[in-house]
Amino acid sequence: MTGARILVLGAGVSGLSCAHELLGAGLAVTLWAREEPLSTTSAVAAALWYPFEAGPPERVAGWAARSLRRFRALARVEAPGVRLETLVDLRAPAGEEPAWVGDLDGRRRLAPEELGGFAQGWEARVPVIEMPLYLPWLLERVKALGGLFERRKLEDLDETRGFDALVNCTGLGARELLGDRECFPIRGQLVHVARGSVERARYFHAADGSFGYVVPRSRDCVLGSTAERGVESLAADEETTRSILARCRALEPRLAPTPLGVAVGLRPGRREIRLEREELDRRPLVHDYGHGGCGVTLSWACAEDATALVREALA
Repeated sequence: MTGARILVLGAGVSGLSCAHELLGAGLAVTLWAREEPLSTTSAVAAALWYPFEAGPPERVAGWAARSLRRFRALARVEAPGVRLETLVDLRAPAGEEPAWVGDLDGRRRLAPEELGGFAQGWEARVPVIEMPLYLPWLLERVKALGGLFERRKLEDLDETRGFDALVNCTGLGARELLGDRECFPIRGQLVHVARGSVERARYFHAADGSFGYVVPRSRDCVLGSTAERGVESLAADEETTRSILARCRALEPRLAPTPLGVAVGLRPGRREIRLEREELDRRPLVHDYGHGGCGVTLSWACAEDATALVREALA
């Protein structure tokens, strides 16, 4: 692999994590991205470690567990934007507890008087990743390791000649770049309010199929959300904002009633996450995209696996 030049496409959390791991493996890495990290979908994410809207389930569970270990390690060294918070998860109707809950620190089932009308619940310590702090730190880590970052809109893969291997982390961009018709948007709208006295993160699944969350950060709380499959609009909807506020304030009455802002992002949906290798003009092309609602949650493990595929191809 000596002297091999690797091009990573995309500078969201997947692209930056892949670049970090490739550099750690001793490879020369260049990042091309149409947008700065803070302009990507990753920057909009509430980024609570929580497997959501992605498959296949068995691979997602494994990636989530491995990434959990990495985020715990980052929290211990106080990496910017990464910390552990208590999460309360409430569900109606009752169902089988997700297998990944067993990996969490401080896990306990909630007593009936703590459920607030829900059928079951648990609490545990999970990573919360504050993306406006974490993404710039991760980019600086990539640069400190020798990675190069260039804003560039890629029109055709022929433009990548000269690199020995490619890692594709373009998310929804894979629809145009690769013609991947399995990709689809999952629209999410979020509301930001002042943090106030909120102490714990909350996630709830209601009997009518709705869901929501309250994620406290250093200066605000992120409230969500929607999961509108196939919807492309990035325009904020006022009725959706009111609905999110109402649902979340019913769960956490201490939340401020007035939004500080509203954000909309398009999660990169796919029936199954694409993490595999193919050949492009006799060069390895490794794909790492289609993470749905858990791009951050799975980011480190998927980056490790993408790096392994590159190394195997170049060995």
